[in-house]
Amino acid sequence: MTSTNNQVIQHSGRGHSELGPSSSERWLKCTPSAVLSAQFQDKPSIYAEEGTFLHELCELKLHRYLGDMTKDVIERQYAEHRDNDFYSDEAEEVTDVYVNHCIEVIEAIRLSCPDPYIAVEHRLDFSEYVPDGFGTGDFIAIADGVIEVIDFKGGRGVRVNADHNSQLMLYGLGALLEFDPLYDIKTVRMTIVQPRLQNISSFEMVADELIKWADEYLHPRALLAQKGEGDFCAGEHCRWCKARHTCRARSEYFMQLAKRDFKQPDLLTDEEIADMLPVAEALNNWVQDLLAFATQQAVEGKQWAGYKLVAGRTVRKYTSEAEVIKACTDAGYTDIYKTTLLGVGDLEKRMGRKAFRDVLGKLVYKPEGTPTLVPVSDPRQAISTAASDFAE
Repeated sequence: MTSTNNQVIQHSGRGHSELGPSSSERWLKCTPSAVLSAQFQDKPSIYAEEGTFLHELCELKLHRYLGDMTKDVIERQYAEHRDNDFYSDEAEEVTDVYVNHCIEVIEAIRLSCPDPYIAVEHRLDFSEYVPDGFGTGDFIAIADGVIEVIDFKGGRGVRVNADHNSQLMLYGLGALLEFDPLYDIKTVRMTIVQPRLQNISSFEMVADELIKWADEYLHPRALLAQKGEGDFCAGEHCRWCKARHTCRARSEYFMQLAKRDFKQPDLLTDEEIADMLPVAEALNNWVQDLLAFATQQAVEGKQWAGYKLVAGRTVRKYTSEAEVIKACTDAGYTDIYKTTLLGVGDLEKRMGRKAFRDVLGKLVYKPEGTPTLVPVSDPRQAISTAASDFAE
């Protein structure tokens, strides 16, 4: 059976609580951050708006495949989405990757279970372990003994891994609590589909292990988070915390890093340099966060002791290109134009990806990127270190 939804698709907030799955990595590791960050308002961003749009497009496509919304409703909403500023050939391709993966899972499950439960954008409740805890699962499929949880990630900046991912585990827990009595669940399989980074990552747990995690780790830390108690803990999970700019614990953490004994490079051992690299990167990210916050506060009227707000450097612009052309022509200057070919990305968007590939596929290449030092956890393939490879 499938869930039924003939209503207009709306994702305002997408149904997440203060102790919700999407922020769980943060509030589980830094329990006081839940109460601390609650005093800050959510600031809309173009990335969040695009993410909402892509989720809606995914949902429409899955409902169309499942046939649980009327054709008229689907087509009307699809037409509205095609008029959206975020709509593009890439948006179609990105969402197709996710939807096709979900369809493969559906077809595989139907081979072993004649009547699976399949739901799109399903509310999942885990308040038994997290106060007022609930979230919205992008896609779940339940068959005899197995729960499939699939989460769509539209971002291209940070690669997300499914292995012990607390967001997915909370979705899986909610589904387990709801459907175990009907399907005798033994395994919870969780998958992240992140098309823009060619990332499909899966992880599975025995149902009893998930319940043990919820009992021994999730529940006690959720109670601390609800009260704003526990120890502050700075780290990578601070990335999306609303209090990160002015959090004292995060500031003290990075100030301690900055106090480390930075000697001249020729006095450092290889081990010391390798130890400093992640520190330097983390410090740089924190400083950029702090500068951006202080600048925005100054724009809004705050006075910082010893600092002032000045106009940034700009380049000259014409007030009216048409008037400039006329003035030049009247003065006898005609050689005022230059012809520039559209860039690869812009031309591909104009022609469409398939036509671009057919017409210009042999005329486009991707040069080698500048060698960049990254942690070994980075998914990109290592390149040769032979000096001759980089010499002209």
